[in-house]
Amino acid sequence: MAKLYQYDDLVTGGKLIKRPSKIVKSPYIADIVIEEVEQLVHCPSLGMSGLLNENCDFLCSKTKDIKRKSKYTVELIYLPSTKDTCCLTNTNPQFGNYIFKQIIENNLIDEYNNHTFFKAEKKYNNSRFDFYIEKQNGRKEFIEIKSVVLCDFEKDDYPTNIVHWKKADNGPEISVLDTYKKAAIFPDGFRKNKNVPISERAIKHLNELSDSIKEDYDASIYFVVQRNDCDYFKPSRKDKFYYDAIKKAQENGVNIRAVSVVWNADGSCYFDKFLPVVIN
Repeated sequence: MAKLYQYDDLVTGGKLIKRPSKIVKSPYIADIVIEEVEQLVHCPSLGMSGLLNENCDFLCSKTKDIKRKSKYTVELIYLPSTKDTCCLTNTNPQFGNYIFKQIIENNLIDEYNNHTFFKAEKKYNNSRFDFYIEKQNGRKEFIEIKSVVLCDFEKDDYPTNIVHWKKADNGPEISVLDTYKKAAIFPDGFRKNKNVPISERAIKHLNELSDSIKEDYDASIYFVVQRNDCDYFKPSRKDKFYYDAIKKAQENGVNIRAVSVVWNADGSCYFDKFLPVVIN
């Protein structure tokens, strides 16, 4: 497997006490006990839909910025599992972009090998897409990246069955049924009203990827699944607006792709595999 990233000097043994912190009320700051001392920690993805909780184990980096209030950042979390296996995911939503860049630079996607131009953050109409690439065959492509850390469960004969999901006390993804497949899902998040999208920006990106195809660009969205225990990827049905938008984008010719990576306890990240994409 190709190595994509390596953390240095991660700290283990932290325990979450309270989020938001009782000292700093930002939801991105929590109180933890680490190295037997109560400290402030930065949580880049808030509570990760319940994955970051008082019962979970996680790994932190220690900041070198003496002016920052939080001395630590939660970087990797051990995930609940159906078979008592250890699986880690990254908590930084920006890492999806970095990982994809490393995938390109390591020539892990044949279509992009020997490309003639590659740029991050390329503007198109009212969007700024994560990447723009000019391929060896002369085609130009806009690429959007979404980082995925959550999963759901379906029966073996997916995708015909409805989703079966049990929310356990110690996390949102415990399945007690061995015959169920595990699907990486996107999006997920808090919203006050179910009649609004979780992310209007994510839907706008899908729509403008479709628009770029009309102007003879290629267009893709890659879901970077930052865990290696999923069988396939699917859009979450929690957001009907995004689900409808990604189906429409696929019909318009946008490539919907998913890759998974492996995070190890030593802080290393490796390319794992391409995942099937299931959109009913």
